[in-house]
Amino acid sequence: MASTVMDQRKLSTWKPNSKLWFLILGLFLAIGLTSAAVVFWNGLIVTNMSDKVPWGLWITIDLSSIALGAGAFTLSAVVYLFGVKQFRSIIRLAVLVGFTGYTAALLTLIIDIGRPDRFWHPWFFWNVHSVLWEITWCITIYLAIMILEFLPVLVENKFFNRWPWIRKIAHVLHKAAPAFALAGLLISLLHQSSLGATYGIVKSRPIWFKPSMPIMFILSAVAVGPVLTMAVSYVIEWIKGVKLVPDQVKRTIARFGGFGLLAYAYLKFWDYAAVTYYGRTPSVSQSFFLLNQDTPYNFGFWFGEIILGIIIPVFLFLSPRTNKKPVYLVLGAAFAVLGVIFNRWNVTVSGLLIPVQYSPGITSLIEPGKYFPAWTEWGVAIGIIGYVLLVLTLGVRFLPLFNTDEH
Repeated sequence: MASTVMDQRKLSTWKPNSKLWFLILGLFLAIGLTSAAVVFWNGLIVTNMSDKVPWGLWITIDLSSIALGAGAFTLSAVVYLFGVKQFRSIIRLAVLVGFTGYTAALLTLIIDIGRPDRFWHPWFFWNVHSVLWEITWCITIYLAIMILEFLPVLVENKFFNRWPWIRKIAHVLHKAAPAFALAGLLISLLHQSSLGATYGIVKSRPIWFKPSMPIMFILSAVAVGPVLTMAVSYVIEWIKGVKLVPDQVKRTIARFGGFGLLAYAYLKFWDYAAVTYYGRTPSVSQSFFLLNQDTPYNFGFWFGEIILGIIIPVFLFLSPRTNKKPVYLVLGAAFAVLGVIFNRWNVTVSGLLIPVQYSPGITSLIEPGKYFPAWTEWGVAIGIIGYVLLVLTLGVRFLPLFNTDEH
């Protein structure tokens, strides 16, 4: 315990090397804000999205951020619902990573929607037949849960010494952590699965309309979210030169991620076989032909999702030779994250290029859509990356993320 307190003190006195780092973050944010201003002023016409392909890079970032923030609800459930106390040393960092991921997703949606002043509409104008309406409710509720769950950590900063009543409220909230963990787990599983179900009713239906899509979205998020938190903890330790989370905890998370990816790969294999072989139809063949002709889908699927996103991380996480070496665990987490991003791009963008044939039996096919992100879209993406890095930097600097003295 003494070494943990000492490491926390070292961390609290850390001053990043910093001018250059914050200069880079400031540049990222400036690019993002400039691009967002151009989009708000001119509308979505300055992007390369269209009626045929209405979702692009931003929705890929949105879905990836939500999936990668899944470490918060997964590890919260492990600690508060299943009572595995050894993971308390990393739970606060997991919630910070989850909060950062979900807020990054919401910032991206603010730009993508084009009318952020109407963010409140889903709460007052219900469309119970819309999957996106349910997702909006779940994401906003879960973000509120994470804020309540993280508030006790936030108010431990010495800035709140002048308001002891705030800390009393935070202490009461901390006692409700198991309830927050249960609610967060249920809400997160609901909207993660609903995101996967969305694509079966949008476009490329012969490929995406299937009951396995929601489960694959859940499995990929549950497997990769915690290992991202594990990798972030390693990077923080390398930068600071202090040990903050026991190595055994991080290795256990890596093994969990490896087995989670194996489960995901098993389902993905049978899903692929069911669609392309056992249940192959002319419409499926036509859809895959268009995907492979007009998009880098094959490369994204086999190299990005399977090799980079599953095979390499599973080997690095589960092999006894590599599981004990931090650099391999961080590398495996990076590849797993890339696999999730490849998957969300393939499903979101590549799938939308396949037109819906509203009139079965027509002799001519509707022309597939075309899409490549415009500079404004890349600029907003750079700004979102800057935001994520800034929040993590400030959180590590000012908050007691690794205090294991929980009561």
